[in-house]
Amino acid sequence: MNTKHLLLPTSPLWRFQIWGIIGVGILLLCGAAVVHGADWPEWGGHPSRNMVSTTEKGLPDSWVLGKEQSDAGLDLSFAKNVKWMVSVGSNTCSSPVVSRGKVFIGTKLLSVNSSAKDTSNAACLLCVDEQTGVELGRFVCPRPPKENGVVRCEENWGICSTPTVDEDYLYFVSPYQEVYCLDLKAWLDSAQATTAHKLASPESENQPAFLTADDSEKCILWKYDLAKELHAVQHHTASCSPLVYGNFVYVCTGNGRWQQDSPNYFPLTPSLVVFNKKTGQLVARDDEQIGERLWRGQWSSPSMGVVNGKAQIYFGAGDGVCYAFEPVDPKVQVPPNRWTTTTLRGPIVQFMDVDPAETSGTALAQPVPVVSGSVDTRTSIHLPVCTPVDSIPSAQVPDVPILKKIWSFDCIPLEYKTNPFYARDAKGDGKGRPCEIMATPVCYRNRVYIAIGGDPQHGGRDSKGNLVCIDATRTGDITRTGRVWNCEQLNQSISTVAIADGLVFAPDDANTVHCLNADTGYCYWTYAAGHKGSTGYNSPLVADGKLFVGNAILSAGRELKVLNSKMSFGTYSTPCVANRVLFYAQGHWLTAVCDKGGKR
Repeated sequence: MNTKHLLLPTSPLWRFQIWGIIGVGILLLCGAAVVHGADWPEWGGHPSRNMVSTTEKGLPDSWVLGKEQSDAGLDLSFAKNVKWMVSVGSNTCSSPVVSRGKVFIGTKLLSVNSSAKDTSNAACLLCVDEQTGVELGRFVCPRPPKENGVVRCEENWGICSTPTVDEDYLYFVSPYQEVYCLDLKAWLDSAQATTAHKLASPESENQPAFLTADDSEKCILWKYDLAKELHAVQHHTASCSPLVYGNFVYVCTGNGRWQQDSPNYFPLTPSLVVFNKKTGQLVARDDEQIGERLWRGQWSSPSMGVVNGKAQIYFGAGDGVCYAFEPVDPKVQVPPNRWTTTTLRGPIVQFMDVDPAETSGTALAQPVPVVSGSVDTRTSIHLPVCTPVDSIPSAQVPDVPILKKIWSFDCIPLEYKTNPFYARDAKGDGKGRPCEIMATPVCYRNRVYIAIGGDPQHGGRDSKGNLVCIDATRTGDITRTGRVWNCEQLNQSISTVAIADGLVFAPDDANTVHCLNADTGYCYWTYAAGHKGSTGYNSPLVADGKLFVGNAILSAGRELKVLNSKMSFGTYSTPCVANRVLFYAQGHWLTAVCDKGGKR
């Protein structure tokens, strides 16, 4: 599918845009550099993942979009405050990032260049020019071979991982559980050369040409296969946005209790791993054995904060626990490709089948005797994969330094855990009790803020949530001692909070936005963000004193002020802001809006 540009193909400016691609390519080839002081190069804009910009001003609170035309063009003649619009694919769950004059976003395309192999439903990473929206490059994720006839992921998701740009390199996690480092110069130079060659040919259709899956392989600096090397088993797809801090890349493996059409389960696979950002060598891992305590899967992204002058790496895990680790010590030398055997240290988790769904007064099935150790028994309808109880599991894991844990905090209240877990049932993940952390922890003034929640498609809007404020200055298991405050007056949430001027803005899966005092948890106001699905999967953005969330633009203050209630920032993707422009993906369009001073 060719990208739909902001002007009809018959417009005189169309040729200008096409040749503009070549012009940008010449700048790249010549090494021209442009300084951008307000880029947004990663999920959240910076390693803290706090979706707040303190520098952007003059953002509009209303705009009118262009109209699609029957001939696959786009008419912006009636648009207002729209800089450009470009079609980015049939399904976009990734969020845009902006770096050095380029916008990157992951998506899924129904088709790509006809010369590519096996290109239907292609997981694709797009790069467009920040000023014009002209597509500069397209990276098609090479498909790994099927294993026993089964594809590793549900391919309708595409690339859900929001990319991270660090200098001349880009990092993301493919839907096939592969961590990628792309050489941006090699990628975009190849794309520009391919486009220039096609436009110079007599058969040119005045359309840019892009790399095939085979060509994309040449742009990969390194790749690490989490499924093959670590036996990580994901549920649905990978959504982690890599965290680059110092010389290292921190990534959630996405390991869970099951995969589509697969009974495999590896409870001792690490959940958080670290790579050398230039070589891709695995240099550290967690040893918390989170996999055995999972409710279902893991989709959170790591974040970073500075507490009393020292950096901490945060990870919200699928067991509902928020962890803080020390960063990797760059002085430690790690020999490559060494493995060691580890054994489960804690209790075996067993889900006992509860039938019928209404469990009041229903007796549980009798647990199976255990060879040794203890069993943590949970209730479920339609059992997830469980560890066999007739032996203590062991596994081969990388023999690399263990991430040193600073503290851990169990964000799921004890009373929530007594409700049944509806593993694969449409009634939801607990009918009143969320089961995991899917949001990203945010550090603000020596405290960490995180909400619990599960997939909204599995009952999230009917499940009680919990937003916690954690004292990040403590150490050890601080579940009882580290709670500053918590708020249970919201439904479960998979949204990452935004914190600005002492205020926490937290949407939940009931499409309600909560504004709370960051120090006390006092709720100043709530706002119903509108139609079903308007907030469920994305996160809020604060910029220019405005809160962009769901279908609304609100004032980011202690008093509820609705600036616009007729907008929509996408169901799955979160907006970003850079250089006085707001970028967001809605449907199959990526849109850039800015205050044009009344001009169209």
